[in-house]
Amino acid sequence: MECDHCVLRVGRAIASVQGVTEVDINLETKEAVVDFEETKTDIKKIKAVVREAGYEPL
Repeated sequence: MECDHCVLRVGRAIASVQGVTEVDINLETKEAVVDFEETKTDIKKIKAVVREAGYEPL
């Protein structure tokens, strides 16, 4: 992620996953903290939407 637009795009993609309750993205560290309900989603689904948005999750 290189800019605020990237943060918004990734944040919206992650937030669209059913079961995600909170997303906090730090542009400086290029990290996202995601709270989610494990009974509704998992990290694989979250990483998949990040890829679909055009970014590579770590």
